[in-house]
Order: sequence, then structure tokens, then C-alpha cells
Amino acid sequence: MMRKQIMKKTAMLLTAALLLSSAAGCGSSGASGTTAPGTTPAGTAATGDTTAASGGSGETVTATFCNMLATDHPQSVAAVEVLAKEISEKTGGKFTIDVQVNGALGSDAETTEATIMGNMNMTGPACATLATIDSNWYILDVPYVFMSKEQARAALDGDLGQYLSDSLEASCGLICLGYGESGMRQLSTGSKKVTTPADLSGLKIRVLENKYHLATFEALGANPTPMAFSEVYTALQMNQVDGQDNPITITCTNKFYEVQKYYTLTEHLFCGNCVVVNAEWFRSLPEDYQKALRESVDDMITEQRRLIDENEAAYLEEMKAKGCEVVTLTDEEKQAFADATQKVRDDFAAEFGEAGQTMLDMAAKYAQ
Repeated sequence: MMRKQIMKKTAMLLTAALLLSSAAGCGSSGASGTTAPGTTPAGTAATGDTTAASGGSGETVTATFCNMLATDHPQSVAAVEVLAKEISEKTGGKFTIDVQVNGALGSDAETTEATIMGNMNMTGPACATLATIDSNWYILDVPYVFMSKEQARAALDGDLGQYLSDSLEASCGLICLGYGESGMRQLSTGSKKVTTPADLSGLKIRVLENKYHLATFEALGANPTPMAFSEVYTALQMNQVDGQDNPITITCTNKFYEVQKYYTLTEHLFCGNCVVVNAEWFRSLPEDYQKALRESVDDMITEQRRLIDENEAAYLEEMKAKGCEVVTLTDEEKQAFADATQKVRDDFAAEFGEAGQTMLDMAAKYAQ
């Protein structure tokens, strides 16, 4: 039912976009002979993202990359400054990507559905969105599959990332070209400093409406409380919940430190996003364009990660300056949290069988 609703809304959005494109085309026609942005020269198709039908590497390709993230989020910045620029440079301006961020073209679910349908060529959703389409992606919502962002990056650049991309292509015709992130989820609390799982006993922690997130905090002895993100600040301020878990960047930019005294670097979950493309479209591109796109996405992800690391260091200092105590766990203390959530990983392996254990083993081999 949910997917049908998304498909209906996606179709409405795409119809509106095409009507706007048609109107723009009428308004821009004239003696100059120029074409409107995002369209192809006369005689070629112009539905959604387009590929001009000339031969070989002389093709003119126009695609759109979109996400739900803010303009200054590292994925958005890297898409503009690296992805769009590099693909144009590598192809002599014949392959161009228009970057649309901040939900301009719809939600993650809507743009992912449009990419599956072939009405869009590529998008940059949260990895959690893809788990609703391909359940193997729930591996990224299981606690302490990765003990650090370095391990997560290595695994997703390696065997686990390839496994998930192959699974996604088989299930819905998408290929994942790269894995970015918003960081690792950490824990903020108001009245109680948390350094052990026992410290969480009875605390109400705001979490996503996700069975693995709920199970994680239940295993830690907390009272997980699903809540819309827009309600979190007020709920913390009014003591309706005792804490929340979000990456450093999200916690700081939303000023949760104003209503929370402690921020514990638990690194319990990886908060990922990615670049996915329609597989049929991608494989229809000339090989040198495929190579150029893969390389451009690789460089985009490298820049996104660099920005994440840079921003996190600055944001932690800002939080400290505002009076929030940042708590860094020792390896032994963090392992206690991992041990306390072992049942969640065991349950995942039991639910997904051989595939579940395979994915857990793939992640484990990249442990730092």
C-alpha cells in the first residue's frame, strides 16, 4: 500500500515536472535555436532525464542528481563541487549532471521510486530508504555491525558494498555507485551522563521508527520512543524524552546541545546515504561514460567523507564551548555497549539466515 501511494505521488510529481519543462521549452524557443536546460537537441527524446541518440562517446547525456539533504550538507556540497564538475570535464561537456538538493524533486522514497521506474536516472537517498525496498539493506541498521566509521567505509567500499549493490540491482534494478554518510550515530542525554549500558536503564530515548533501532535501545535497557524529527528539540526541552541519538553534524546544527548536557560518542550505528542509478540506463551508456561516472562518484564520496571529518571536529568543539560535555568512551567501554546489543545481531542473522550471517561476516573482516 505504501509503495503504491509513493508511486502515485511520484507520477504526479513527474507529470508536473514535464508540464513545466514543456512550458519552459515553449518560452525559450525562437530564432536563436538554443535548447532549454535539461533538454536535448531537436529530434531526440526529452522525457525526464535524457540521453541524446548520437553514436559512441559523442553522445550528449543530461542527468539529474537529487537528494533530501540541505544545501550545506557534505553530500550536497560534494555533488555540486565534484560530481557535476568532474563528469563534465571528463567528457568534454557532453555528459552533464544537474544537482537538485533539499527535497526539490521529492522525498527519498519518491525519487528512488522514480529512478526504479526509469523516469529519473540517479538519486542520493538515505540507506534506510533502500532497506524498505531491499531488506538486505537493513544490515546497516543493526548496532555495532561497524565499530567505527573507518570500518564502515572500508566494508562499503569493499565486499559488503558490492553485495548490497548486487542485491539492489537484482531486486529493483538499481546500482549503488558509492556510499556516503552523515556520520555515526551518537547519544545525547540531559540529566545523566552515560558511560555504560547500565546508565541508560529506564531513560526515554527518542529513536527512529525502525525495529532495529528500537531493539538496540531495548537491549541497552532504555525506553526507546519513536518520534518525528521535527518534535525532538521541544521534547528534549520539556523533558518528554531524556535523550536522542544522531550523528555529530545533525546534533550540533539542530542545537540539541542547548537542551542536553552530555554527548556520548557511542558510535552504535552508521548513518549512511548513497548514490544510486537506474541499472538499465547506466549500462546503456558508452563504456567510457560509465567509467567517467564511476570515477566522478568515487571522488565525490572522498570529498563528502573529508567534509564530514572536518565538520565533526569543528562541531564537537562548538558543542563543548556551549557547555555540553562530550564523553569519549574507551575501547573497553564501547565494547560493553556492543556486547549488550549482541542479541540484536543474533536476531538479524536468524531472520536473514545464510545471507544475514554472510553480511555480518563481510562487515567484521574490515574491523580496524
